[in-house]
Amino acid sequence: MAYSLWLDGQWIEKEAFGELGSLPVMTHGLHYGTAVFEGLRFYEGRVFQSDRHYQRFGQSARFLDFDIPYSVQALQTVTQELVSGLPYKDGYIRAIAWCGEASMLVSHRLSNVRVAVHAAARPLPYTQDQYQNGLHLTGSCWKRPDPQTAPVHSKAAGLYMTSSMSKKKAEEEGCDDALMLDYKDRIAEATSSNIFFVRDGALLTPFPHSFLKGITRQTCMDLAKDAGIVVQEGDFYIQDLSSMQEVFLTGTAIEIVPVASITLGGQKWSFSAGPMVHWMQKEFRKLTQKGL
Repeated sequence: MAYSLWLDGQWIEKEAFGELGSLPVMTHGLHYGTAVFEGLRFYEGRVFQSDRHYQRFGQSARFLDFDIPYSVQALQTVTQELVSGLPYKDGYIRAIAWCGEASMLVSHRLSNVRVAVHAAARPLPYTQDQYQNGLHLTGSCWKRPDPQTAPVHSKAAGLYMTSSMSKKKAEEEGCDDALMLDYKDRIAEATSSNIFFVRDGALLTPFPHSFLKGITRQTCMDLAKDAGIVVQEGDFYIQDLSSMQEVFLTGTAIEIVPVASITLGGQKWSFSAGPMVHWMQKEFRKLTQKGL
């Protein structure tokens, strides 16, 4: 039997999703945002970097002051078992943990914690031309928050509210995604992916003051360092875009995709999908084939 959902220690058949895979309306995480998640990919039946993902999963929950009742190793085992039984070899995994229905007080001190892992044959979201030539970004009116106002380093569901709104507005304007600044007007990231710049052969990326440290982001930094490429984290502003030769986005769901243009504040910057991003795409693909 092939399952694509594991919920609170049980395997759920697809036919039973409606009954066993649904949430009670009075779920704490649904009302108060006490939920964290991870997105993982699997290639040729092997889950990619599950250790890094599930370590961050537990850390995200602790940032929200609750614990996931399964170890990293247990979640890795469940996920690989889930993937091994599927009829397709490449896809996307969503793991989520949330405070459940045991208590609906504002405090989640008395809440139960529920955990689910789901797998699906989710292809890359952009076209071959976009991965070759780049995306078009607009600016978001929302900013990444001050770390004193939100748990910004948690992959918390509630922090994606402004991402969803920004992405929707960008698409309605004919763009692919939106560039988000932070509370000090520094360049932060796109709506659900980190951003890199190439300038004079060096690889630059914003310091994560107020956004999630992406796992694909870290992988790209590691690849570049291993190849002897200068990698710098720093503070970058809109006026710095004119000095950048290449721009690209990274994330588990999208992998690595170049940026062709950014339109913000009445200005437009155009970029070429140059040798750095195409080298990074090739090296990243090699890693996924190794199943690391």
